[in-house]
Amino acid sequence: MAKKKRSAKKRSVKRPAKKSSRTKGSAKKPAASLDAIARKIVRLTSLPTFGMAELKQLYHEDCTSQEAGGNVDRGIAGLEKKGQRWAQMQTSTTWKATHVWVGPKSICIEWDATVNTRDGRTVKLHEVAVHEIKGGKIQDERFYYDPNALAPPTTA
Repeated sequence: MAKKKRSAKKRSVKRPAKKSSRTKGSAKKPAASLDAIARKIVRLTSLPTFGMAELKQLYHEDCTSQEAGGNVDRGIAGLEKKGQRWAQMQTSTTWKATHVWVGPKSICIEWDATVNTRDGRTVKLHEVAVHEIKGGKIQDERFYYDPNALAPPTTA
């Protein structure tokens, strides 16, 4: 028996339109790359006036920040208090990022700083900061440095 030849004409299959996960008016920006976030951290940290606007750009509302001495500040309000403590201790600080490493979910920055303290000293501070990133902002961070470098001199 002879086989029937199929028509060379292709049938068009209607497929349902893909539904967008975004609704009108709620378009989300794509998360920034970790490289871009690292550059932003370096740029904003180097500003002489690092304040609340910069904190909100960089950090999640429920973030944690741990200093080398073990003190942990929580949330934007905690970071603001931390900034106030820092301002009470120094008159100016110059930060220079010497090395920046970017991993799959974290950013590590090696900093050299010159800190002018309120008691008149100029202190060279070497620090390593580890920032864990979630959704394009810092969720958790840890700072590693010698806390004694900033301690007031002891009187004999």
